[in-house]
Amino acid sequence: MSWFEENKQIISAVLKGVLTFWALFGMLVVGVVYYDFSSINMNVLSFMLAIACAVFLAKNIYDVSMSELRVKKLSEKRAEKLIASSQQLFMEVYNNSPVAYVVVGEYGDVVSANTAAARLFGQPAEKLVKLGLFTLIATGDEEHQSVLKQKFDRGITVSDEDVKIAHGTIVSWTKVSIFKFSSTDGKNLSLITFVDVTKQKEIDIAKTEFVSLASHQLRTPISGMRWSAELLLMDGVETLSIQQKRYIDRLLSSIQRMSGLVDDFLQVSRFELGTRVLKLEDVVLSELCDDIISEQTELVTAKRLRIRKEYENSIKKINTDLGLLRMIITNLTTNAVKYSRPTGEVTVAYRLSNGDIEIEIKDTGMGIPGNEQARVFSKIFRASNAVKEVPDGTGLGLYIVKKAVEQMRGRISFVSTEDTGTTFTVVLPGSF
Repeated sequence: MSWFEENKQIISAVLKGVLTFWALFGMLVVGVVYYDFSSINMNVLSFMLAIACAVFLAKNIYDVSMSELRVKKLSEKRAEKLIASSQQLFMEVYNNSPVAYVVVGEYGDVVSANTAAARLFGQPAEKLVKLGLFTLIATGDEEHQSVLKQKFDRGITVSDEDVKIAHGTIVSWTKVSIFKFSSTDGKNLSLITFVDVTKQKEIDIAKTEFVSLASHQLRTPISGMRWSAELLLMDGVETLSIQQKRYIDRLLSSIQRMSGLVDDFLQVSRFELGTRVLKLEDVVLSELCDDIISEQTELVTAKRLRIRKEYENSIKKINTDLGLLRMIITNLTTNAVKYSRPTGEVTVAYRLSNGDIEIEIKDTGMGIPGNEQARVFSKIFRASNAVKEVPDGTGLGLYIVKKAVEQMRGRISFVSTEDTGTTFTVVLPGSF
């Protein structure tokens, strides 16, 4: 569109004003030239001109006011139409979205639900209204539900939380997010989104079950290979050449690594399938830590590392899951020794912290690059510097540690720089 077309109305108004001015001015000039004003009373003329000016001024003010009023009413109508159109569009998107949306009040009562939510919960949308949110998602996991409710009550944003939804015999897995907001009338509301991930969850479970089955099946042939290699060393050591013994040692080393990998896969599958249950027993923590440290003696000696033990004497026996605790400390200590620089130092410590047990494993190694730290506990992840300097590794160790800590209802954190190394801190509920 040209400039002239865009400003056509303005140009037209200006032209009309100019033509009107010159027409009136011309009439005035003609009147002055041809009319004899000598007999006119100037006072009367001035009065009449003043009245004419007042009328013109009043008319102009009236026209401007009416114009502004019309523009305002037109703007309001357009705004109302735009708002109505936006609301209609929003409601269409809200109701027809494939994502299940539920709006709840301050105390968790359902205010509205879209069509996808009605399908997910197996009830008409109007029947969901006034029901409690935590009644809808009650699936038997009371602890998880309690945590979710606490987050909701405290106004903590929830993002992509895995929640199982059950109605009748149908079970769906969803990722739930909760966002607080205020309505135009000042009410505190929350938008709950339920993204159905049932198919992805079923695929993940199937993959985990396959890994678990395959790992179980692999354990038998691996054990057979290890026994055969060990028998060769025991029975025929005099008849084996130095080269043959070297081959058998390599074979045993490879079998050991393969066995460790299979064990890791089994642990991962147990955590993900939920088949790993806590087995509580009394554990002497100092003896457990000493035993794990002694397992690293060969590599510690080879790298000339210093091992610092900082045990709190008041902690003797603790009631915990020995298998999970050994798994946690072993993985962290093994990593600390593996990634420490020669002549470095590894610290294994435990202490009381606000009634809980705090276990700390510290090294003076290569550290974890800052831009990769968010992925440390991800499955099959290894830091780039670790891959470069120590090629061996599955990337499952810290993932298993995180899962084990979570199963024990604890928490894990770390601090790491490439200058000072890495410190992992595990806090577990105390039971003495």
